[in-house]
Amino acid sequence: MEELNKRSRIQNAAVALFSEQGVEATSVNDIVRRANVAKGTFYIYYKDKKELISQILTEKHGKALNDLMNASYEKSRQGMMDWRHAFANELISFYRHNPKILKMIQKNITSIFDCDKHREQVLAHIEKLDAFLQCFHQEKESRKDAMNRFMLMMEMIGVISFHAIFYEQPDTMDSVEPVLLKMIERMYL
Repeated sequence: MEELNKRSRIQNAAVALFSEQGVEATSVNDIVRRANVAKGTFYIYYKDKKELISQILTEKHGKALNDLMNASYEKSRQGMMDWRHAFANELISFYRHNPKILKMIQKNITSIFDCDKHREQVLAHIEKLDAFLQCFHQEKESRKDAMNRFMLMMEMIGVISFHAIFYEQPDTMDSVEPVLLKMIERMYL
């Protein structure tokens, strides 16, 4: 139990410090000082800061995607809109309201999805993923192809939201969002 507590304290300290001063400005020394653990304890759990970031983002991103999937499912059940469209709206709204998380995901996306294991860990948090993929599944299409289109949709939303929110490129998010949603809709027609 003590070991789990230390690991949890390290992750909580890292998340707090990343929010306060940014990922780049946060050192392992800062994290262990805030977590009140020895530096060697950090290296029992993580080989470096990059691995810690990857594990935090894997868990947080997976849980957030699950929450968004559930919220979009409820909207579709109530007849408010198609589930795929509702999920795209929820994801865009999440990124608008959580720009620090969006930035952290986009700056570290390669470490999250650098291997199948990490991608599978993120996706394992999404309880309704198989049902959602059925919405994407087209005639004579494999599950893998449906998954690829789902991943492309998430990547497109993440990258375009990031550039629109932080750099107003190609335009402001208010201007880009309707165009983005139409592009996403075409992916599942």
